[in-house]
Amino acid sequence: MTPAYWFATRPKQVEHQHPYLVFDCQDRLHLPLTVYGKEASQRLSPKTVQTYLHAILPWFTWLETDAWQVRAGMTWNAPTLQVQLAVEDYLVSKLQCKVQPHRQGWKFVVITAGTHSTLRVFLAALKLFYQIMALRGTYVFFNPLVEPISATVAAVEARLGNNEHKDAIPRMPEQSGVVEPEKRPRHRLSDSYFKLEHEVWKPQIVDDPNLPGLILEGGKQLPLKQTRQRDEVVTWLLFDTGARVSEVTGLTLGDWAARGTHRKANAFNKGSFGKRTKVLTFADDTVILLKRYFDEERLRFDPRGYRLEDYLLLAKSKQIDLQMVPLFLTTQQTQLTPKEYREHYWNPACQAAGIEADVHQARHWLVTRSVRDIYETAANDAEIKQRLRGLVEYMQWRSEETLAAYEHYFDQQRHDDTREAFHQRMHEEVERYLKARRTGKQQAPTARKDRSKQTKVSHAKVMLQPNTPDLAFLYSLAGEQ
Repeated sequence: MTPAYWFATRPKQVEHQHPYLVFDCQDRLHLPLTVYGKEASQRLSPKTVQTYLHAILPWFTWLETDAWQVRAGMTWNAPTLQVQLAVEDYLVSKLQCKVQPHRQGWKFVVITAGTHSTLRVFLAALKLFYQIMALRGTYVFFNPLVEPISATVAAVEARLGNNEHKDAIPRMPEQSGVVEPEKRPRHRLSDSYFKLEHEVWKPQIVDDPNLPGLILEGGKQLPLKQTRQRDEVVTWLLFDTGARVSEVTGLTLGDWAARGTHRKANAFNKGSFGKRTKVLTFADDTVILLKRYFDEERLRFDPRGYRLEDYLLLAKSKQIDLQMVPLFLTTQQTQLTPKEYREHYWNPACQAAGIEADVHQARHWLVTRSVRDIYETAANDAEIKQRLRGLVEYMQWRSEETLAAYEHYFDQQRHDDTREAFHQRMHEEVERYLKARRTGKQQAPTARKDRSKQTKVSHAKVMLQPNTPDLAFLYSLAGEQ
């Protein structure tokens, strides 16, 4: 077995406060990476920290096992330039990217067909690693994943800001409402030394109304499972609410009961660290399926053996905390996880339906269909803007820039529809003219009513021109009779 860096999650009975213990190729504790796991856990969710560790540990393994890196004596705590060269070699040789220098001093990373999907995560995780090491004094050079000019400018601005407000009264937080919010740039500029091609995120546009039906129909083709009702309810909730899969599988009975066990439920949001900051809304039919699942299929795996009515009565007398009751259970009586839902239902259902779709596309599907419905049913522009603002609030987007991408899609689609209608009318005119020439019959060109009212050509002017079919055809294109 090839030696490699690896990590283990801290058992609950162990006293030390490090969530992860990281070991090198010789199975020795790697203290910097272990510290990194602890520091990162204070900033990010546990799932993200694990993803970051999985992304950068292969790089540390590569530094110790690659013949060229070993021969050069390369280590992770080498000077900035050497680390940048090592990262560039790794991007090219292992992640199969193309790296091109930019005249401003940073490197442009071009994604190829063979590029690994972990590229973006790898760069973000390694950048955070060196940031933490620098703050703790373990890495004494500039962060190799940060553009030198950006780092210098940030340091100067911070120093000037400190001097300017040295004797000033400390600024009140923006939430207080006492001070005006500081102006932020409309577009955040990246300070990364390695900048990715197409670094601006663009949402996927999923506009097929049949997508939920395809997934559910594919699920019915799977071998009969004990959790068929559960998986169908989760799928409907994903398409109904536009929530992330972790937000749906993480629902508790308390989240649903807090909204009356009907069409709404509280839910946590990305970055809220479990705090319920949003409300999900779903259809009446989904409510019926959810209640049926709770009292039938779920009942078989509930360690207490309670129905929905039983739980609500116990909660009313304060004998049980409904926030501790998972809404969706596995056959092992544990809370359903996003990974289990993907592997157990979504991915097999897509394969059975003959389609390729990530579970996150359910979220894009709802947004796309919602925006389309707003544009098609709103009475005027004011109603469109009002309903779009409501969509932004419901999706808990931090800004309206995300919505702008969807709006651009429909603006472009309306433009394409207009052009298509124009082309169709133009070809119909040409076909009528050619038919008239073939049959030898003189036919009066058809005028479009809306254009004929806007522009008129005097009969005197027409009489001065030769009376030919070609001229009549040209006038017909212009909307004249």
